[in-house]
Amino acid sequence: MSIASSCAWGQSGAAAEESADAWRFRLTPYVWGSSTDGTFAHERLPVTLHTSKSFSDSLEELDAGAMGAFEARKGRHGLLLDGQFAKLSTTVYAPVAGTALPVRLKTRTTSGLVAWRYGLVERERTHLDLVAGVRVWSARVRMAYAVPVPTPPPVPQQYAGEQSHRWVDAQVGVKGRHGFANGMFVGGWVLAGAGESDLSTDVMLLAGYDINERFSLIAGYRRLTTDFETSGGFRFDTTMQGPGLGMEYRF
Repeated sequence: MSIASSCAWGQSGAAAEESADAWRFRLTPYVWGSSTDGTFAHERLPVTLHTSKSFSDSLEELDAGAMGAFEARKGRHGLLLDGQFAKLSTTVYAPVAGTALPVRLKTRTTSGLVAWRYGLVERERTHLDLVAGVRVWSARVRMAYAVPVPTPPPVPQQYAGEQSHRWVDAQVGVKGRHGFANGMFVGGWVLAGAGESDLSTDVMLLAGYDINERFSLIAGYRRLTTDFETSGGFRFDTTMQGPGLGMEYRF
């Protein structure tokens, strides 16, 4: 399991009574179990790796992971900061000349979102926000293999290399929540955009319960994707997704 944190803004009865001119903040640390599927390639290496692991296998191969976000709002306006980190080590078998070439793959992914939010709908129990910002991605991919027999050209008989790239995408979307009289609520967000990548997305669905005016329990499912490729042949096309369970704190 990776230790993650995310920020989800919602309207509660206590928050509705607060002054619209006051700054308000929310933070939700939670445990997130993320699986990783993707396609990876290095420049000048004619080997493309594809990973598609089960949820349990992905958790065993996850070296480290963390996510965190912070949101501040005043009236209808606010700022959203979101960050993500994941490190994975696995063995992938690439088809080469009718055989399966075992390649040791290590990836490290970092992303950060800086966004402005505007309250389109703000009611006592329901809200809907417009979100717009930029997401910065950074990825490092290491591939290594060695086989005892010659490989068909242009695939080298052995290889060990590490390459990294950084790119920026615009992100726009919506984020909302609806609360019920018994303290339960549902919500989520959908963000998507492009720039230096072909497409990056962030989708979250959640449900929770207000314990009191400060704390809430939250369960959800999050899915992050990016599809980046350079003209030289580097490729990082990955999907990270899984369930999460956390505690939201409002102050």
